[in-house]
Amino acid sequence: MLVETSNFGKIEIKKDKILDFVEPILGFEDYNKFTIIDNLEDDIFYWLQSLDRADLSFIMINPLAFVDDYKISIPLKYQQKLKLAEDSEVVFYTIVVIDQSTGDIRTNLRAPVIINAENNKAVQLVLDEEYPTRFYLFKTDPVVEETG
Repeated sequence: MLVETSNFGKIEIKKDKILDFVEPILGFEDYNKFTIIDNLEDDIFYWLQSLDRADLSFIMINPLAFVDDYKISIPLKYQQKLKLAEDSEVVFYTIVVIDQSTGDIRTNLRAPVIINAENNKAVQLVLDEEYPTRFYLFKTDPVVEETG
C-alpha cells in the first residue's frame, strides 16, 4: 500500500505493518489506521503515521528507555479489545510533544499506546497508575537576566 505523508513523502507500507486502533487516539476519533515508521537514523524516536491523513503523525518513544520502573497493567476490557492471549507480545510507546516556543520535549506517561504485536490491534489507554502527563525528556533552563 502506497501512503502519502507530510514528513516522509510517499512510502510503501506492507499490510502486516498496519495498526488498527480498536479505540481511537484521544482527540483523533476519525482515524484508526496507522503505521509505525522506525527506520530512521536513531533508535529513540518513532513516528506513528496515519494512513488516512498525510499530515497526521505523532512522535513516540519507548518509555522504558527513559523510565526504568515504568510498568502498566492493562484492564480486562482492553485485553479483550486487543484480543490479548496470555502469551501475546505487547508493545507500548508514549506520545512525545515538542514545545515549539521553548524547545522542551516531553511525553505523556499516563496515556501510552498499547499494541498487540501479533494482530496489530492498538489502543491509547489512560492508565490508572499515577504517572505524569508531562514527563520531560528535555527541558530548557529558564533564562536568568543579569542586571548591572
